[in-house]
Amino acid sequence: MRPPERWPLHPAPAEAESLSSWLRRIAASYGMYSLELLEHGLGHRELPDPELDLDPPTHLLEELARRSGLDQSRVGAMTMTGWVPWLFDSLVPAPGAYETYVHQFSVLLPPKRRKIYAPRKWLPWLPGTGVRRGCPECLESSPAVLLFWQLPVMASCPVHGRRLETYEGHPADYILLTTPTHDQRVLPEPLSLMDRRTWQAITTGSVDLPRHPVHAGIWFRLLRTLLDELTTAQGGYGRQLDDVRRVWEHCGHPFRAGLYTWQPFETLGWTAQQQLLEAAAVAMELIEAGSLTALGTSAHLLLPEPASNVGDGTRPAAPTATAGDQKEPTLDELWDRVVAAFDAAVEAAREDPETAKKLYDFALYGLGNRRSGNGIREAFTELNIPLDFLSHTDNGDPFA
Repeated sequence: MRPPERWPLHPAPAEAESLSSWLRRIAASYGMYSLELLEHGLGHRELPDPELDLDPPTHLLEELARRSGLDQSRVGAMTMTGWVPWLFDSLVPAPGAYETYVHQFSVLLPPKRRKIYAPRKWLPWLPGTGVRRGCPECLESSPAVLLFWQLPVMASCPVHGRRLETYEGHPADYILLTTPTHDQRVLPEPLSLMDRRTWQAITTGSVDLPRHPVHAGIWFRLLRTLLDELTTAQGGYGRQLDDVRRVWEHCGHPFRAGLYTWQPFETLGWTAQQQLLEAAAVAMELIEAGSLTALGTSAHLLLPEPASNVGDGTRPAAPTATAGDQKEPTLDELWDRVVAAFDAAVEAAREDPETAKKLYDFALYGLGNRRSGNGIREAFTELNIPLDFLSHTDNGDPFA
């Protein structure tokens, strides 16, 4: 007899649930194990959970879509391969993959100050060893296991505000929480905020940052970039070292999460990964507050939008007032306007060559020695203003 086209029982997948978890719940509806469902219900060989959740055969996804009535893309989203190219460029390790993914952006450090590593067979976010991790409250109320709990991309549950904990067993059968005492810490607010942004990327495809929303693919790469920068050796920070030390002191964790030699984030233990995620969250908070120097080309995404009245670099309009209540601005107010106008000019100079040249000429004005421009060009580099914008000459002497 030909099996029915559509399964009569197939619980809807939870948001961001893994394929192995969903199959286990479908099988439980028929009093079966998932491997029995694969063999007898789908005519497919047994597949372990990691293989199901990573990159299962396309024909299996097609059959699951047909039997459940779900769109195939919805079924595919329960696997890692369904998150190419948002989370992964590819699931096939390739030469230069680390540089392409992790060095596409920069946050704390200028690009030239970072050392480029080339770990073999590296893929972003995929841990070296499998681990069962989840929110205790989610696991208590539902047997669904989320796909992203397997990845060290979040350390907490944005729904319940609880740290993710390691466990043994399978929900609905039994689970035993195995989180060591040293990882049972209070969830700091910066980490909770960062994880809520990551969850927003997962569930909506974009993240609301202070300046403007960014695509989920940008968020995942920004976060991975910051984690890489926080494992930089002390000598790579230059004058930013004190700021970065302050990040680690604020977290209460050792510098570089105690690393003596560089390792990819994905190969670290869960304790060190949590410490790095906490440090990244604190760094983001301090950058947004303007109390941490960030010289990367993408750091502006974490800064608030400049005030609207100076956003175009023009003089703010004078306030409307009657003749009797005209008030001269204070020195502090005038200085605030200068700083805001300079910030707006720098922002524009990063995109517009003409603005960059005008800003360079203004900075150079009054210098008797033309060679003093070397210091200005160094400052432009730190401000992420492309030096090729200054490729004109003056009196035959190159400015850049």
